[in-house]
Amino acid sequence: MIGHQTEGWGRNSDMSSYVFTRVTRLLGALSLLCLAFISWAQPLTKEQKDAVLKGVEDVVVNRAFVPGVDFKKWPEFIAKHQEALEKAEDAAAFAGAINRALREFGLSHIRLQTPRAAASRNQTTAIGTGASVTKRDEGLEVRGVNENASAKAAGLQPGDVITKVNGQKADDPSKLEGEKGSKVEVEVKKANGETKTVTLERTEYSTVRKETLTWVDEETAVLRVFTFAAGYGRQNIETLMTEAAKAKYLVLDLRNNGGGATNNLNHLLSLLLPDQTPYGVFVNRTTAARFAEETKKDPNDPIAIAQWSSAQVKTRARTTVPPFSGKIAVLINRGSGSASEIAAAALRESASAPLVGSRTAGAVLASIFRPLPEGFAIQFPVSDFVTAKGVRLEKNPLVPDIEVTTVRNDQSDPARDKAIEKLKSGG
Repeated sequence: MIGHQTEGWGRNSDMSSYVFTRVTRLLGALSLLCLAFISWAQPLTKEQKDAVLKGVEDVVVNRAFVPGVDFKKWPEFIAKHQEALEKAEDAAAFAGAINRALREFGLSHIRLQTPRAAASRNQTTAIGTGASVTKRDEGLEVRGVNENASAKAAGLQPGDVITKVNGQKADDPSKLEGEKGSKVEVEVKKANGETKTVTLERTEYSTVRKETLTWVDEETAVLRVFTFAAGYGRQNIETLMTEAAKAKYLVLDLRNNGGGATNNLNHLLSLLLPDQTPYGVFVNRTTAARFAEETKKDPNDPIAIAQWSSAQVKTRARTTVPPFSGKIAVLINRGSGSASEIAAAALRESASAPLVGSRTAGAVLASIFRPLPEGFAIQFPVSDFVTAKGVRLEKNPLVPDIEVTTVRNDQSDPARDKAIEKLKSGG
């Protein structure tokens, strides 16, 4: 998974192992949920904090991997935040302090989840404001808003920046978490510079947004894919792509799609590119070690390792739906991350698809989740990614071929219109 990986029913697995895996996951999820409720209900003790910190250290120092990154610096980083750790009384404050230390690595896909977030990770409903945010220097930038939650009703839009949460600096997304029915006051800076304060209620809402295919005219369609994580609808996308086969031009909308599973990424690319099209290399610890042993060269250069490796990821033909044969453009923005960035890069490199919109997140590391004591969980990177043409995407956002910074609204979509114009001009 880009963003996180899970064990799956692979080609060599049998049904019994599949059932065992599913039951194990279910039991694990129930246990995690029980621990989460306990953690929400009472303050963290010193013993609980120490247990979580020990688990974080083991994962970061011994299991995380990105070529050239020294994860053994973790004790040095966390020591700087000792005061905040001691003052933290609840799970959100404690996770916030640890995440500030984790950010010193300067990487994506490394963060501690609160028990609440860990318990709901693979659920299709969530409790919160419905605002998907990313940490920026100025605060929490809104990447997207759920149609059925309070952030949307309050007028929050992608590109807005939350500068304060309950009067405090907005420096960690966990500050927006809370129990169902509780409220949070946020100060929001709009794109036009206006600042306003709104109160958001944390409600339960569905996180599933069904992919859509919209016809602009008889030869042009727009496929919007909201996520590659839980909620990605394979059957729905195949149905939509069957209909899209009639189009001459296809615009793939990946704006505010934060990524998800590699198998879902491969599924979509296999409907858009020819069978066995290589689109990159995942550089993990084993590959880097083999590179160093066989070439006697620096194992800290992911691009050199990827160019040496023969383990490319490739598309796989789908028996029911042939790959799209027309021209493709891709819509991207700051909220397009991880698997979305790989998809956009692959289509640019292999199908000459123009990218339209604004720069992507530059957050492309494959990662997994590991449960920790007290219901917490940690996401950590296990491999880097380099495109088929040798571009490392982590901390290297995709730059659009046509930049459009105007945010779409109910009446217009300037980026979509520019993409269609580009496709039809043949340029």
